[in-house]
Amino acid sequence: MSPIKLLHRGLNVEPMRAALAAHPDLWHQNKARTSPEDSPHHGLSDIWARFADPATMRPDGSHESVWYQPADVLPVRDLVFPLMAAVRGERLGGVLITRIRPGQTCKPHTDPGWHARYYEKFAVQIASAPEQAFHFEGHTLVTAPGDVFWFDNSHTHWVTNESDTDRITMIVCIKTERN
Repeated sequence: MSPIKLLHRGLNVEPMRAALAAHPDLWHQNKARTSPEDSPHHGLSDIWARFADPATMRPDGSHESVWYQPADVLPVRDLVFPLMAAVRGERLGGVLITRIRPGQTCKPHTDPGWHARYYEKFAVQIASAPEQAFHFEGHTLVTAPGDVFWFDNSHTHWVTNESDTDRITMIVCIKTERN
């Protein structure tokens, strides 16, 4: 089975692209993934719209997720809730918006930890170009704005951007009936 699958094309992501352009200050508010030099995400850009409520963090890393301030500014929920319904989601975890600038790469890695293992990963492509791709060994997916895809982050994966356009992806973590 492929660790990545295109689910839908043609979602209207223009309101999100416009909101991101109007609020560049939201990038880099949380640098936990992008600052460490040994991180595969080093030097990339994030907006954390939803993640752990520190008050519910348990020793094994499990937690309840809560909305962060960027979700009040960006139309995140307008994309997330229909996606949850479409995949028959039972529980919503983190929502992360990532940006990979032209010429940058998210280096090969797997995602460890409770959150990565508990939820399935879905992605909404907000901005991209044909010279960008999401890779797994033996599998590559080139996405267009408005594409929705699923991926299994327990397999080694990486993202390349050899275009002159920012690659912006909203990653949505959902517990579904399937798991």
